[in-house]
Amino acid sequence: MHIRPGTKDDAEQIAELHTRSWLTAYAEIMPASYLNASLLDERKAMWSARLAAETGDAGHGRCAFVAVEGGAVVGFAYLGVEGDGRVLLDNLHVQPERKQAGIGRRLVCHAFGWAAERHPGRTVYLEVLRDNAAAIGFYRRLGGQPTREFVERFPAGFKLPVVEYAWGADLVRLIGGGDRLAS
Repeated sequence: MHIRPGTKDDAEQIAELHTRSWLTAYAEIMPASYLNASLLDERKAMWSARLAAETGDAGHGRCAFVAVEGGAVVGFAYLGVEGDGRVLLDNLHVQPERKQAGIGRRLVCHAFGWAAERHPGRTVYLEVLRDNAAAIGFYRRLGGQPTREFVERFPAGFKLPVVEYAWGADLVRLIGGGDRLAS
C-alpha cells in the first residue's frame, strides 16, 4: 500500500468508499431513509467538485490523500485550513473490511505530516458523531482531545450530536513524523 495525493481521477472510487463507510459506520446512528436514498449520488457530486478544484499542489490550503493498494483506493483523507487558522481533517475513511489494518493510522500520519510541513504551528481538528464509538476510540488512541460538543443539523432535516477532537501543533508534528517511519 502507498499513499499519494488524490486527483480528480480518484473521485468515483473515493465517493464509493465514502458511501460504504457511512453505510456501515452510521447504520445505527443516521436515519435509514437518508442513508438508503441518494447518498452515493451526493458523494459523487461532492468529490467530483472537490477534486476538480485541487491544483495537484499539496501546498495550497486543501489536500486529499489516498491510500492505494493494487490500483484500488482503500482509504482516503481530506483536510484543509479553515478561516480560524486551524486545519480541519474533514474526512478520514477506510474500506470497512480493511479497518484495523493500519491504513487509517498511516493516513492520519501522512495528513498530519502535510499539516506540520505546509502549515506549521497550527492545531488539527476534526468533528465526529458522538455515537461513533469506534472512531472516537481511534482518535483518542492517537492523542486527540475533545474540545467542544455541538448539535449538527443535516440538510436532510435531522440533527445529531457531534464532538470536536483536536491535536496541538507539537503533537501534529510528532504524529506527522510517524508517516516517514511507516513508509
